[in-house]
Amino acid sequence: MKKSIFIGLSTFCEDDNMPTELLKKSGYKFDINNTGKRITKKEILEKAYKHNVIVAGVETYDSEIMSLLPNLECISRCGAGIDSIDLEFAKKNKISILNTPTVPVQAVSELALNLFLSLSRKLYQQSKLVHLKKWERIKGHLLSGRTIGLIGFGKIGKKVSQLSKAFGANIVVYDPFIKSSSFHSDIKFIDFDELLSISDIVSIHASKSSENQVFIGNQEFKKMKNGSIIVNLSRGDMIDEIALINAIKSGKISGVGLDVYPNEPYYGDLCNYEEVILTPHSATLTYETRSEMELQCVQNAINFLNENN
Repeated sequence: MKKSIFIGLSTFCEDDNMPTELLKKSGYKFDINNTGKRITKKEILEKAYKHNVIVAGVETYDSEIMSLLPNLECISRCGAGIDSIDLEFAKKNKISILNTPTVPVQAVSELALNLFLSLSRKLYQQSKLVHLKKWERIKGHLLSGRTIGLIGFGKIGKKVSQLSKAFGANIVVYDPFIKSSSFHSDIKFIDFDELLSISDIVSIHASKSSENQVFIGNQEFKKMKNGSIIVNLSRGDMIDEIALINAIKSGKISGVGLDVYPNEPYYGDLCNYEEVILTPHSATLTYETRSEMELQCVQNAINFLNENN
């Protein structure tokens, strides 16, 4: 029987039809999730049941789901993060996990920089006032001379550092998996508590890990500078929402930029605060990035089948 591919992405080929053309030329059968939204567990089991490869988004593939997909040989993730997949189960059952780790780096890093600038200059509040026909100017901060603390120094953290330095910012880093060395002689590596205490902007770019799990709650906010900014483009459960709201109310935190949430879509209490810029998990959602990710993850799926037929 000819092997096949299921496209589980919420959207596919909206701006570039090349991935579909690749699928057609490959000769493999394929089906596409046409719901226009993130696929549910029930839909995965119904629609991907017969397929060998799933081109996946951020939906969860735990041991229960994968155990109920008898033909599954590979998950090709459209994006970098793979912590929504039970990697231990996949390895034990010889299910290959592929991703596109380098493609989203520029888009995520640019959004981080955008948030640093927007929150520092209080653009949301200023724009809202003008839209209300109120001519009230608000004083902000330059990025130049400010200290940006990066939690996590992988591909995205490194790019954020590079972009921020171009504006004259000072960079400090906490990453327990990277030791300060000659390879990073221009970067100051410090411990977690020191980063919180000296940073004007704290930006989270850590991966989810059972070891050294990043979490910022009441105790961590107390260690931060008064009026500091926090940005999270990593994982939604790395910040305690109630503690964050309390920190905003007290003035400890003057600006927040979030693209990820414990539960999505997000309609929670943070929507009520002008100090907070919220984006709908869209850090990688540029025309260029989305097209390249879809193309690469489809090519990964085809390559896998070609090599394992």
